[in-house]
Amino acid sequence: MAQRISGDRTLINTLEASTIAGMSREYIQRLARKGRIEGLKTGHDWLVYEDSLTTFLATPRKTGPKGPRTQSK
Repeated sequence: MAQRISGDRTLINTLEASTIAGMSREYIQRLARKGRIEGLKTGHDWLVYEDSLTTFLATPRKTGPKGPRTQSK
């Protein structure tokens, strides 16, 4: 259930966000906790801004393993 607040910003719950993004609810919550997408925590649940999620999804992300490569000898 989307909630429109101040102007054109809409808050959506993590279930809707996970459906839009094709990601798990837990990953959406982690993104909000780390500040990668904007959101509010209400009790145990997160509400995220739909425009922030859309912006995150539009930015290219690197694939593959993270961190420095180790050379095998």
